[in-house]
Amino acid sequence: MPDPATQALPRKTRLYVLSVASLGALVVGLSLSKVIHQPYQWHIQWLSLVALTVVSGLLPVTLPSINISISISETFVVAGTLLFGAAGGTVLVLLDAMFISLRLFFTRRLRWEQIVFNLAASPLALWTAAQSAGISPLFQTTNQRLDGWFLVKLCFFVGIYFLLNSWLLAVAIALQQRVKPSSIWSKYFKDLLVNYGAGGSLGAVLIYNTRTVDPVFVAIILPLLFVLFLTYQWSNNRVESERQKNAELNRVFLSTVEALALAIDAKDQVTHGHIRRVQRYTMALASFLGMEDQKQMDALRAAALLHDTGKLAVPEYILNKPGPLTASEFERMKLHASVGADILKSIDFPYPVEPIVRHHHENWDGTGYPDGLKGSEIPLGARILSVVDCYDALTSDRPYRPRYSREYSEQVLRERRGVMYDPWVVDGFLTIIDGLERTEPSEFGRGDTASSAGSGLAPAQLEVISATTAEDREFNELRRELPKAGSLRSSCDVLFRHLRRVVPAATLTLYMPKHETNELVPVASIGVGTSAIEDLKIPIGERISGWAAAHKQVVVNSNAALELGPVARTFSVPLRYALAVPIYSGSTPPIGVLTAYGSEPFSHDHRRILESAATLFASAVAAPAATSEGVGEPSAAAQRGDSRIH
Repeated sequence: MPDPATQALPRKTRLYVLSVASLGALVVGLSLSKVIHQPYQWHIQWLSLVALTVVSGLLPVTLPSINISISISETFVVAGTLLFGAAGGTVLVLLDAMFISLRLFFTRRLRWEQIVFNLAASPLALWTAAQSAGISPLFQTTNQRLDGWFLVKLCFFVGIYFLLNSWLLAVAIALQQRVKPSSIWSKYFKDLLVNYGAGGSLGAVLIYNTRTVDPVFVAIILPLLFVLFLTYQWSNNRVESERQKNAELNRVFLSTVEALALAIDAKDQVTHGHIRRVQRYTMALASFLGMEDQKQMDALRAAALLHDTGKLAVPEYILNKPGPLTASEFERMKLHASVGADILKSIDFPYPVEPIVRHHHENWDGTGYPDGLKGSEIPLGARILSVVDCYDALTSDRPYRPRYSREYSEQVLRERRGVMYDPWVVDGFLTIIDGLERTEPSEFGRGDTASSAGSGLAPAQLEVISATTAEDREFNELRRELPKAGSLRSSCDVLFRHLRRVVPAATLTLYMPKHETNELVPVASIGVGTSAIEDLKIPIGERISGWAAAHKQVVVNSNAALELGPVARTFSVPLRYALAVPIYSGSTPPIGVLTAYGSEPFSHDHRRILESAATLFASAVAAPAATSEGVGEPSAAAQRGDSRIH
């Protein structure tokens, strides 16, 4: 019987329940009037079946997935209908439903609608089935043969009773859960035909010879019924155990997929968190559009996480290019859909993930890639994913543009409706976007750490991956650009530009020795407080940078005021900590000191990054091309107002 809910039933469900209840009350009334006027002997036999039905109904088997209770009482219900006709069987099944509802009333919370439905559906189904099969009472008759024709009528009666009873209940559950009745029936009820068939067979055996309720036959059949009950209970427990095991395996499987996908996503500084948001929006849209098949939902959930896997085959300079792609670069970018699908094809997913990933860049009008599918040829999951993917891309920062507003992004979807995207999917997404945007920011926000919620990966783990990727990217650029710098000024511009992306320094300064005075002087500085730094003269061996130069040792998180004086705390971003790294090559005196100032302490990773950068910089400035120009005109960065070269 359906689980009670805490909120009111939908209007359609209430109307359906009242309709079934009205018809059920009608057939129960007709049946009761016939039963009351039967002779005494008839009542004695019938009441014995009532007792057997009620007792057997106290041994239910519950289907926990939807909380439906079934029992072995069908044997006595069928026997009662064969012996006493439609009226006797209808009242019999009514009493059975009444005792079951009474038991459930004390063990579960039931609405009055559920109780009324339970008391009406089974009597209505049985009375209709008996009338359709032409069942006539066999009690104390001798002129009706139990031959092949009787067997046909019995099978027809049991079949109609099963179909009506199960479908009446399936429709009620489907209306309450807002799914298709066929999916409920095929998933939970179709296998119960065996239970009804066995009950019908035993019920016919019970009254075959005597056409009465013979205690001897009852004694013979009861052990069979008990074995049937135990067998069905064992089978149901096994099925439920396997279902739970499969659900747990699927959960672990999806968690593993999600963790790996988020790790890949964390490598992309720009779209970090993109796939997690896409997954959540995609699943909400699929549910709103009525996608019910669990395998399709699981496939879409995995595809939403893995749809960008193929970007592993796209060079990073294309993925993070700060401008429009050339035709050849775009052709390379387009490979990510088919490459990602081919990678996933090698994994034996229990649901169709690969087609969704392969076709999530197909267009409704057939102009997409990789296969040029159009319209309904495109898998529904891919059509849903493409709309959500587009919206999230539009509302996220990208290397070539800042994020667009929600209003502009929605307008883009409307313009592409029927051209690039399925109109039905676009309309559905625009309908639910208000609800999605109102969701808790920590769940649907665009922060990096929020994207890891529920993934099994801690935000710190994702940050490590993201920071490692960023560091690798910046150092590759440093190795490529520093040797090409034509002057010290240009080398400083390159160094500062890349370091600021991976080290949270408010100020970066390069000090170089002035040998005639044995002092360090700033030759390049970027960030806050450069006006106060430009006139500094630091004796070698003193303060922070001077001590680092004299001893060729790194100084970490020393008080910045020891170097800059009290003014360090007065800047727009107070400078509280200093990290000084000497720049030297071999055993020669230091070339200079690279010092970072910030308002928060620097980590060991920041020290390592500056040491590595200092080593690269030492090689660059040691070359004649990098030192021949000296320190003359201000750099392009200084002309923009965000750095000073002295």
